[in-house]
Amino acid sequence: MSFIIDPSGRGLYSYWFKVNLGGTLVDGTVLPEKELGVQWDGPWYGAASEIADGWSAEMYLPWSMMSMPGSEETRTMAFYVSRKVAHLDEMWSYPALPETNRVFLSGFRHALFDGINPKQQYALYPYTSATYDQIKEDMDYRAGFDMDWRPSSNFQLTATVNPDFGQVESDDIVVNLSAFETFFPEKRLFFLEGYEIFTTTTRTVQGYTNNVTLVNTRRIGGAPRAPDLPSGGQIPDLDRSRPTDLFGAVKLTGQQGKVRYGVLAAVEDDTRFDGTLEDNTPFHVEQDGRDFGIVRLLYDDTDNGGKRSIGLISTAVLHPEADAFVHGVDLHYLSENKKLSWDSQLLRSEAGDVTGAGGFFDLRYVPSQGTIHGLALEYFDDKLDIGDLGFLRQNNLIGFAYAYQRFRSDLPGLRNRSTRIAYTHGYNTDGDLVRSGLAVRRNWSYLDNSGLSVEVNYAHARWDDRNSYGNGSFRLRNRGLLNVNWFSDSSKKISYGLGANVMAEDLHGTNKNYNANLAFRPNDRLSLLLNIGYSDRNGWLLHRYDKTFTVFEAKNWFSSLAMDLFVTATQQFRISTQWAAYRAFEKEYYEISPDNGEMMRYAEPPDTDRQDFTISQLTFQARYRWQIAPLSDLYLVYTRGSNLPSNPAQDFGSLFSDAWSDTIVDTVVFKLRYRFGN
Repeated sequence: MSFIIDPSGRGLYSYWFKVNLGGTLVDGTVLPEKELGVQWDGPWYGAASEIADGWSAEMYLPWSMMSMPGSEETRTMAFYVSRKVAHLDEMWSYPALPETNRVFLSGFRHALFDGINPKQQYALYPYTSATYDQIKEDMDYRAGFDMDWRPSSNFQLTATVNPDFGQVESDDIVVNLSAFETFFPEKRLFFLEGYEIFTTTTRTVQGYTNNVTLVNTRRIGGAPRAPDLPSGGQIPDLDRSRPTDLFGAVKLTGQQGKVRYGVLAAVEDDTRFDGTLEDNTPFHVEQDGRDFGIVRLLYDDTDNGGKRSIGLISTAVLHPEADAFVHGVDLHYLSENKKLSWDSQLLRSEAGDVTGAGGFFDLRYVPSQGTIHGLALEYFDDKLDIGDLGFLRQNNLIGFAYAYQRFRSDLPGLRNRSTRIAYTHGYNTDGDLVRSGLAVRRNWSYLDNSGLSVEVNYAHARWDDRNSYGNGSFRLRNRGLLNVNWFSDSSKKISYGLGANVMAEDLHGTNKNYNANLAFRPNDRLSLLLNIGYSDRNGWLLHRYDKTFTVFEAKNWFSSLAMDLFVTATQQFRISTQWAAYRAFEKEYYEISPDNGEMMRYAEPPDTDRQDFTISQLTFQARYRWQIAPLSDLYLVYTRGSNLPSNPAQDFGSLFSDAWSDTIVDTVVFKLRYRFGN
């Protein structure tokens, strides 16, 4: 059962709470209109039990754990209650707000409450951890604490001293050999809680517009800046990417009337790098840590039944070698009848003496239930740089995207059918076409809870101005994609899915992908998820050096396995592993023409070494978690990981076995965190 409450009663933000039949508890936040996240954890209690004609659930939700606007004696709040009926694969709720509805958060039922005056709340979260590195045969002990003080319902101060950001949950493996950065979500509790105030906007036409955010907290305590090394000096790649320790961080959030605000500051420790010179002489260098700062203001007006908002945000990253500042203004609108909404943002960056600018405008129109039109316009100049604290997939872009979605549930023989048509088009600031494509996707959900999806994409010939790493733009051909996926009834104890897609490569050849997944859920305490993927590429274009490229023939295996066992509602044992491997062999060689940007084929020079390569990355984690009390946990975590050096002579079997034995990460972590407070 899930319960969502909006303490403001105005559709600004809400908290959701969920109790599963086994008694496990989950919570998070909801931002307008239906952006669910797990960016919040509260000290609450809940339980579920089976009864003669079904089951029941109870929750105890302290008012003091929620942010609330100032109010007189009587408060207006809004709520939503739902439950998942698994054997029907249906969601039952009150009020009835189906997926196709144009509203969610602003459609909750309102209720009046008297005498809610939450008392001052304070909490202290001391922790201690011990990490044993089996490769270095070294034990590292840490201790610190988090502090949370809420003197009133609309103000909260959170701080952390000597925080322990040792991972108790691994990132997914992503093999990315392109010039575009991969975005990884935040998983650290201190930065997740209260993050919603720093979320400036969510893009409307998802998947066909730039991913942009001014606050990507994974930068804080992430890999340090590259240090200045002595001539001939080398340091291990693992040390370059190792997270940076933090001295501490502080976060302040609150609300005064229609204005919400947030301030965050964090200070990194200096980083020591140990390396060797060409004659194996050891050396070390110190790299100064960075200081981070964020200031956010947001004004919301919902008096007319719709919503009008304006927000300001500034971020700063300070370092002795260079400072970086980013400023943004975001505007949001929701009409009174909830049919029309738009979000926009203007950006300005200052990195040293270089300034950049950009922005976007996203429009969403819902003329009737089940029908959605989305339009996105965006401009980012080639000097815009928000990467020190934010994330922008691509600057130097002038583009637009349009998406049409239709959802129908009145068709014979079907539970529902959805259709999505999207077109995207964009140029760089030099006037070169850098993206242009049409995508059509249709999903069918059948009466037996199985489903089928088919997607067809067409990408027009365009220019690639990224993957030469500054050595010039080059032309790509027209390309197409066909993607088909089928899945069985997920409410059964055993469910599975199959998928395949064929995509044209950049110059010639095809990329064929196949995947299969299996889910085994014999009861409400045990789940086992297995996923296997295979790809066969015969035209993989990768940058070589300068203006030259190589086309590879490559095969790839990917597999993941996750098992969750809830010994009790508060004790979880989880095993997760992922493995990705590639074998790639040189096929052809190309060079960018200096005249017209066409790719010209050339013969490999006889004295050039072949660049066949293999990749084998593996992560394995076994984790025991005991939730002693709300926000009080004991962890015992074993993590193992590898990234093998290239060896084209190896087959996939040896790549897997060596990945398990030749590790670069092999640690055992014990961590205890306990909450003291009212």
